[in-house]
Amino acid sequence: MELTEVRKQAVRDSWTLVSANLKQNAVDFFLHFFKSYPEYQSVFPDFRGLTLEELAPHKKLRGHGVRVFYALASLLDNLDDLDVVIGITKKTVNDHYPRGVRYVHFEHLFTAILQFLGDKLGSAFTVVTKEGWQAVAETLLSVMKDELAVIESQN
Repeated sequence: MELTEVRKQAVRDSWTLVSANLKQNAVDFFLHFFKSYPEYQSVFPDFRGLTLEELAPHKKLRGHGVRVFYALASLLDNLDDLDVVIGITKKTVNDHYPRGVRYVHFEHLFTAILQFLGDKLGSAFTVVTKEGWQAVAETLLSVMKDELAVIESQN
């Protein structure tokens, strides 16, 4: 799916809505992510064995969620400069590879982001907005797949 100017703007507009309450939305996203993919919660040593209710106020969940959302914001802020987006995405892959994060994990992350945004934004998550997020996800996942292939060929 092509990342047109209209779709880019729809993504940016939707992110403005999310950013209005970034900390809480970051926490809410990770709770959604762990509910959708409970096996990933145990990847984080501090989160192992906690219920979602216990996890919700956890300061490390809030910290990680905010870092992830700021990283996503930096990607969205640079959609007009794909060299920057590629650089940030490659760094993310390289930072997460030693922790066992692979392509399927990134796929699940983007699936969860789309579901979360649809739930959180309701009618503001229009067809164009969804298409925009799908195009962003496809672009990032393509870069991630290529970078993972490079890393794996070096190991």
